[in-house]
Amino acid sequence: MVNPPRWPGIGYSVARSGHDRYLSPVPSNFDCLGLGSLDRDGLNALLQRILPAAELIGESGGIAVRRWTDPSGVRLVFGLRDGRLLELLPSFAGAPGANLTEVRRVSDEMVVADVVDDDGEQVTMLAAAAEQLRLLPAGGVPAAGRASIVALGVGVTVHADEEAFAASDASLLSGGDGGDSEPPAHFVENGWSWPPRMGAESFISYGTFDQENGDPVAQLNGVVLAAGRRTVEATGGEFSVARVRTAGFEADVCLPGDVPTPAPGNVLGGVVYLIADLPFVTAPASVPVSKRRWWSR
Repeated sequence: MVNPPRWPGIGYSVARSGHDRYLSPVPSNFDCLGLGSLDRDGLNALLQRILPAAELIGESGGIAVRRWTDPSGVRLVFGLRDGRLLELLPSFAGAPGANLTEVRRVSDEMVVADVVDDDGEQVTMLAAAAEQLRLLPAGGVPAAGRASIVALGVGVTVHADEEAFAASDASLLSGGDGGDSEPPAHFVENGWSWPPRMGAESFISYGTFDQENGDPVAQLNGVVLAAGRRTVEATGGEFSVARVRTAGFEADVCLPGDVPTPAPGNVLGGVVYLIADLPFVTAPASVPVSKRRWWSR
């Protein structure tokens, strides 16, 4: 028996009962990309079909990193050693939307980076899984460049506009707790509103708080700039993609097929799993791909 490969984020989900901004049942990352109907055998059959033709994007430490992209934009990123699948990351072919500096690998799960504006001033920090994670040596020189940020909406709700978002529990900084309590004295003294709420374009990257052991999960609230429905050619599954403007960058938010497709001007708010495509991180090599079965039952 061979252990299955490491699949960063495939089954990751977030649930907080009683908070209306989280979907029920909570979707997985695969659901957010129209691949949630695949069972183990279905995924194995898909890999057998697509992996031999997957694009090589680099090799490091004996691990080849390959990437397959469906016409819908859905991606699967593979880590292989001697043709055997070790890692599998679901992703999406998003458009560049973030200027990153100090990009460094902090664990086998994620990178951490500073997000800067056009003048080079830092506006926020994010932690994300990365398609090129294996090509960034741990403790190496930090990288910088223009990146695509993909947010898989494992716990997101859609609001009609900024006003509707501001009136919803999704905007509460406490996640829906404390709304009926009395404001602290310093809130009253300074004339601040209570309970505290997040803006329609706001971002908190939880993975930056515990960089060694954390997950690339964030609270992302943003205004929809464009959106559309996609069908995965390889499987027939459906999902939606929304281009969203949040604090300091733009991201492509992928939503499960059973969530209504947002419209421009809507506000998305909730928990997402972040993935970065870092085209400025490269380590090209020529590595043959074996046609063996990727794992045994």
